[in-house]
Amino acid sequence: MSLTTLENLFRFPKVPEFAKKNFNEFFLQADKVMLVLIVIQWIIATFVTSISYDTYLYGFVGGGLITLVLLLAYRTFKGTQVMRALVGVGMMLFSLIYIQQHLGRIEMHFHVFIALAILTLYKDIVPIVVAALTTILHHIVFNFLQLSEVSLFGMPIMVFNYGCGMDIVILHGIFVIAEALVIGYIVKLQIEYAVELNRSENQVLGLNQELSFTSLHDALTGLPNRHYLYTQLKLMVANANRYNHKFAVLFLDLDHFKNINDTLGHNVGDALLKAVSHKLKSIIRENDIVARIGGDEFIIILNDFSDTAVIEPVISKILDTFHNEWSIQSHFLRLSASIGVAIYPDDSKEVNELMKYADIAMYKAKSEGRDQFSFFTATLNAKIHQEVDIANDMHRAFNANEFELYYQPKIHIESGKIIGAEALIRWNHYEKGLIPPNDFIHIAENTGFILKLGKWVVDETVQAIKRLQNEGYTINISCNVSTRQFQNINLYPDIENAILSSKINPTLLSIEITESVMLEYLEVTLEVLKKIKNLGVRICIDDFGTGYSSLSYLRNFPIDSLKIDKSFVDDIRQNSDNEHILLNTIIVMGQTLNMKIVAEGVEERYQMEYLRDRGCEFYQGYYFSKPIPENDFLELLQKNHAMSGADRDLI
Repeated sequence: MSLTTLENLFRFPKVPEFAKKNFNEFFLQADKVMLVLIVIQWIIATFVTSISYDTYLYGFVGGGLITLVLLLAYRTFKGTQVMRALVGVGMMLFSLIYIQQHLGRIEMHFHVFIALAILTLYKDIVPIVVAALTTILHHIVFNFLQLSEVSLFGMPIMVFNYGCGMDIVILHGIFVIAEALVIGYIVKLQIEYAVELNRSENQVLGLNQELSFTSLHDALTGLPNRHYLYTQLKLMVANANRYNHKFAVLFLDLDHFKNINDTLGHNVGDALLKAVSHKLKSIIRENDIVARIGGDEFIIILNDFSDTAVIEPVISKILDTFHNEWSIQSHFLRLSASIGVAIYPDDSKEVNELMKYADIAMYKAKSEGRDQFSFFTATLNAKIHQEVDIANDMHRAFNANEFELYYQPKIHIESGKIIGAEALIRWNHYEKGLIPPNDFIHIAENTGFILKLGKWVVDETVQAIKRLQNEGYTINISCNVSTRQFQNINLYPDIENAILSSKINPTLLSIEITESVMLEYLEVTLEVLKKIKNLGVRICIDDFGTGYSSLSYLRNFPIDSLKIDKSFVDDIRQNSDNEHILLNTIIVMGQTLNMKIVAEGVEERYQMEYLRDRGCEFYQGYYFSKPIPENDFLELLQKNHAMSGADRDLI
């Protein structure tokens, strides 16, 4: 066996810091067990010696002193190596001083070995070494006293030691040392195993803690997630009920966050979300909660209040925080948020409903212009339920062919001829009758149903153009295309397929888009519009003047005509020069860019005449005709004078 092997064999591992706490707790428990064993030995030894021998006083007093010393030492040294060493001495003294009175040498030595083995409970070498030294020292001392013919309690030492010679003492010492080495090695293995067990337990504990944190917190921001939030909300409900308090659920959504991800990248968006999370945590109180439930959506719980008026300044402070410039990865960003508020128990006593109501109120804040907050109300709830019913009913209505197109004529002002029409969708409900588009178009856009409905409008418009051609009328018909349709890659192929399948002249089809469509998705929109324009389809800007009117996009986009919004036509006053209204500027702008100008919403003759005098070429509105079904529109075409010129390239 090499020297290195021997060193490893007898080198006892140190207990690392991470395991010391568990070892110390174990030592305390082991001390208690050993003290109980000492007391049991004392009782048994006293009982045995009182029956078998005349040395009752020796056994009782000797065992009692050992037990008393250990009990007193426990109060001061419990859990320490000193205590373990004293226990080792005590165990050996019980074995060597008085149990030997009725055991032979072999039995006595076996009892010593058992005592050493019991001391392995400590997983410490110190009590083993001390016990071994104690038994060896005992034999040496007693044999010396025996050789010196010393007596105790009126009896010679030989009675206690069976007259062992020094050779037996030496042999017994060798046995004890060998046993101590073997048992010490066992203790070493115990320590190593216990340390590794503690290491594994710590790793598992750390992993469990990490998994627990991950399961309850958002990975990006470290904020509580939805699961943790619902757990805390249940506690808040119980607390609010107990103390008759309220709490507010704030549903916060960042405005136009998608634009940041799309233009600057998701790394900037993620960094911004972290900054927002940190800022929100710094605003709220300790007993409030801020959580991220996904994307750019946050939930803030304002806890423990009795008057809802106290939370409005807090909400305003949160909104004002977003008005500051945000420095994110060398980008300086402007940001705003929309917040919906639901109150417990005023709005609901059910957690899921509170979350839903706060979400509803948030969308109301967005619909009213963003960068503001809105409280949930019963009226709002009724409106949402109505919209949900409409959304569900639209799918049934589509399959039941309840949607149809109405046509509003476009008139050439100078000649009074119908030169085109705008196709407008209507819902002819089987129970409710005619439902105007204002009641369902925005719902279709929010739910995505507009993609299916919009494709149908394009197909039906093209088919209407074909049917009118078959009746001898070649006029341009326009249809509206929504923002959601421009986000969809199928818009261009849908228009192309509709034209090819019907074999119409593509110049007879126009699409009407709003300014917001162009500005929100500038590059994508420009590319799609150019492709559609290359088909021969005309492009019209609808509701012109209500958005971000700019000469730059009017020059760069392939636009054929501008449709002046009705609000500008309404500004025309009878018996007034109307020289300063914005309408005049829009007409001049269109003429300068060589675009056709269509005024919509013309309801009075004087409005039409004013537009004619300012050079506006076309109009549509109730003054000539409201939107009407296709058959009625065909009859109107037949009655319109001078139809022979209606197929000229006017619009």
